[in-house]
Amino acid sequence: MPLATKKQIRESVLTTTGQVQSQKGDLVDDFINITLQEIGDPAWAFDKERHHLWSWLKRKTTFTTSSGTEDYVLQRDVDKIGIMRQTVSPAKLDYISDENFFREVPNPTESGNPLFYRIWEIDGLSTRLAVADTINVVSSSASDGSSLTVSIMGYVSGRLHTEVLTLNGTSLVSGAVTFDAREILIAKSGNTVGNLTFTEDSGDTTLVVLSPQEVSPRFKVVTLYPKPNSTLTIYLEYYKRVKELVNDTDAPEFDPKWHHVVRVGTLYKVYQHLGKTNEMVAIYELFRKLVRSMVASDTTEPDRIEHLRRRDGRTQAGVRLTFDQDVIV
Repeated sequence: MPLATKKQIRESVLTTTGQVQSQKGDLVDDFINITLQEIGDPAWAFDKERHHLWSWLKRKTTFTTSSGTEDYVLQRDVDKIGIMRQTVSPAKLDYISDENFFREVPNPTESGNPLFYRIWEIDGLSTRLAVADTINVVSSSASDGSSLTVSIMGYVSGRLHTEVLTLNGTSLVSGAVTFDAREILIAKSGNTVGNLTFTEDSGDTTLVVLSPQEVSPRFKVVTLYPKPNSTLTIYLEYYKRVKELVNDTDAPEFDPKWHHVVRVGTLYKVYQHLGKTNEMVAIYELFRKLVRSMVASDTTEPDRIEHLRRRDGRTQAGVRLTFDQDVIV
């Protein structure tokens, strides 16, 4: 039977290691998701430094700028930015480090069509506070009661502060702490039955919505330069975060032919937990080899064009495109 779902992977690992479901099932579930995170960032599997961006994690989206606004919160699944561009000029936005930005840019407050971007913080809200304000929370399920709490961590008059609120089902719980309009991190004490909606007290603006299994979300924030002076559509290609397996019927999001790699990676963690060093070392080495094989497979594209550049010359539409020694006309 193919190992497609979390349940199938867990049962196979428990059977192989001779463990009992009631004693080790939850632990194995944790190991499965840790293994997925290891696969998502496979640099550890190589002897020399090597980073790989998986093709199956690549996505695209757009967002809209506002005149006078330089900071933009990206959607929650953005892990690494591939390319960002605006089509008005048009121009590809280049990443610039803080050091180079302040060394090379004469006027950091300049307005216009963006040409550069910086990544310089992570936020816990999909919509930032407009002004210093209190934060409220409510669940979509009456089952989320006093056994569950949420923590709101931010700054009050420049000092770090945490407020803990106890859920009250579908009844709104109002915060009492006025947080500064800057980065906020939110976390909950465990999985909920319903979705949690956090709102800014003034104007009842929705700041973020947490799904039942989401504990503490993170959002990348980019700063655009020059600061947009008009409404622009920014096209973004990015690599998303690896999806964790929550339900028994959930399956890894990559090709099923590699699902057994999750089983092997989970096995070595169970052997390590049980103190079976010899088995752990052998399975760990196998896991490394399999991850490297996954990377090799993901980088093999028969029709891939490595380099594409313009050259002066007489071609169709006045442009000749070349890659390697071949010419496309």
